[in-house]
Amino acid sequence: MKELLDSVQERQDCFDHLITAWSSEYRQRGGSIHCGKGCSGCCSLVVNCTFPEALLVAAALDKEQHERLKAQIAGIKHAADSSASLKEWLHAYRFKAGPCPFLDQTGACGVYASRPLSCRSLLATKEPAWCVTDFASLDSNEKQAFMESLDRSAVAFPTHYAATPQEIGQELEEATLKQMETVYVFSLLGSLPWLVWLELEHQLSRRLADGPDAVQEYLTAEGLANPFLIVLG
Repeated sequence: MKELLDSVQERQDCFDHLITAWSSEYRQRGGSIHCGKGCSGCCSLVVNCTFPEALLVAAALDKEQHERLKAQIAGIKHAADSSASLKEWLHAYRFKAGPCPFLDQTGACGVYASRPLSCRSLLATKEPAWCVTDFASLDSNEKQAFMESLDRSAVAFPTHYAATPQEIGQELEEATLKQMETVYVFSLLGSLPWLVWLELEHQLSRRLADGPDAVQEYLTAEGLANPFLIVLG
């Protein structure tokens, strides 16, 4: 596992280096990245990551962060269990489960150095207010105006988040999943807070060597196997 975690950290460092260069070039072309410490609008979105990335976050938590996670986990599980579709799950998480439990009192990321690639790759090309906008509440004219304002050469249309960081992040994430498959025969990914909680409360990493069937059997027996929260590959 140590070699796998070291590789994840190397990929995160590689990502940061590549995106620093990309962001500089994008700004030189007249673009803007509006992300800043404490803006936290995107931190209400579902964050999926690989299990090794979640392990890095779990190792970085202090006691207070662990307690906040435990206080929020029941709401996350309820949101997943009560969702009949991916759309319902995404909405329920954002508006019912609460923001990321790893935010500190100022709204800044409390695990910034260990945050997964899915967090690192979400860079906003428009003002932070758009990161908290419920687009279902906008009328057709407002939606049209928003889409016309987007820089289609840079964004993952129809969102205002930059495409290149997401593409690089996905490629590096897939490399982690493949490495995990090489080590354990299967891969594991899911909701960041859920995976962190499974490690802290159930020591899930110790069960990986038992194989995918045993892990799935354990998750099912314990009522932890919701596909919106954890997926074995």
